[in-house]
Formats: sequence, C-alpha cells, structure tokens
Amino acid sequence: MSNNRKWTETKIARMVAEGYGLGKGANYRPWLEVRSFSSLGRSRRVFSKKTGRVHHLLSDIEYYLFIVLEWQRDIVDIREQFPLERDLTQTVANEMRARHPCYPGTQIPAVMTTDFMVTRIKHGEEQLEALNSKCSAEASNERSLEKLEMQRRYMAKLDIPHHLVFSTDLPSQNIKNVDWIRDSQLKENELEPFQGFWNGMSAKMENALSHAGANNKTLAAFCGDFDTSNGVAAGTGLRAARMLMSDRVLLVDLREPNIVALPMRNFQVTGSLGQLRSVGGQ
Repeated sequence: MSNNRKWTETKIARMVAEGYGLGKGANYRPWLEVRSFSSLGRSRRVFSKKTGRVHHLLSDIEYYLFIVLEWQRDIVDIREQFPLERDLTQTVANEMRARHPCYPGTQIPAVMTTDFMVTRIKHGEEQLEALNSKCSAEASNERSLEKLEMQRRYMAKLDIPHHLVFSTDLPSQNIKNVDWIRDSQLKENELEPFQGFWNGMSAKMENALSHAGANNKTLAAFCGDFDTSNGVAAGTGLRAARMLMSDRVLLVDLREPNIVALPMRNFQVTGSLGQLRSVGGQ
C-alpha cells in the first residue's frame, strides 16, 4: 500500500475492514505503517517488549518521544498513527472556519491521525492521552499549528488530554541512555545461545552486583571481570547489566553522559521491578 496511490473512499473503507487503526496492545494496527510510504528515510520499525508488537515510527522525533513514553511505568499501551473520526474532525474544522485536510489531488477529507494515543494508569484507572510530536521549526508553520488546534479541540470534545511535544522539550541525554538500555532486549526473532541464556546471565549479574558493595571499578571494568569469571564472550556482562537496568533492578542516573565509565558506587540494586525513574526524572 503505497502512499503514492490515490486515496478513495473505497480504499479507506477497505483499510477499516482490514483492521487499520483498530485494536489495543499487541493487537493494534496503526492507520499508517512504514510500508505505506514509498520513501521515508527516517522511519523505523521498533519492537516493544511492553506492547508485544512492532511500532511504526515515521520520524526521528516520533522515535524519541516513543522512547520516553515506553520507559514510563504508568503507561501500559502506546498506539501510534492513531486515526481520528472524520465526522468529528470535519465538525471541528467547520467550527474553526478552517480548511479540513484532504488527500493530495482529491477532495476527499483525510483521516487525520495523532502521533500517539497512550493509556496511562492514574489513580488505579486507565486514562487516555493524545500526543503530537513536532520539530521546533514547525512552531512557526501556521497551517501545521492550525491542524494541531483541530486535534486539540477534537480531543477536548472527547475529554482526552492533548499534549504537543517539540523536539527541544525532550531530554536528549536521558533518551540516549534509555535507547542504549532498551537495545539490550532480545530482538524480534533473535536466537539465544541456548534457551534461557540471557535470563541466566541476568540472574548471575544481579547476584554479582548485590555483592559489589562500594566497588570503585567502573561498570565497564566490573562487567569485563564478570565475562572473564563466567567464561563468556566479551560484552555479555554489560548486556546483562543493561537488561537489569531495563527491568529496573539496577538503578542509575539517566542524566549521566557516560554510564559505562561510572564507578559501581553510582549504581543501586533494588532486586525488584518498577523502581527506576522515568525519563526526565532523577
């Protein structure tokens, strides 16, 4: 399905029938996918352990915001390229006396999408939040801001909080660190040396860390010693440590520019999940 093919009402109806924009969690299918575009150099397909599926992210800023959202423990679902009901977006456009977006070369009202619709647990209940991500340069684009205002008013009618996030709003160092941490996860279809290998290595690393005390060695040196003592390939210990960070068993300040060079006294072992701070926190 190329974005270069002409949009028709028949095509939109077919996409709805095929499940685009529907579902939750692992069963959600975004309205737009990476393959929907003939050429999109900065797009990514990213597997998430949290949602159990591959996410379709169409720009760098979307990817960075996704990293922030996925890391937050109170967010339990992330649906990207989330479609909005056209009847309601057209109502909003009319109220604003604004031109509703149409597909190029047609008079067909476009299915508008919000970058992310997330489900957050707040006071024990699920709450939806909508987010749009934009590069800072788009802040002065009147048409772009007009369409964002349509989305804000749309969400207000549904009592859904709407957030506009510019690239400059995101904590770059935290995101770099979280990206490095999450890269330790088993990839989709990745084969382990043997079943349960990484669970075993993580358990051994957790035990080693719990006995590290006020060790002045850097994380890199500590993990190198781990590799030697366990007779495993170089880098195994560091990946196991990153897995523990991902699971909130090993804590570290995400604002640090070089985590592997930190002495072990800068780390804390919790032995339990759900403790590490969200991106942007301390």
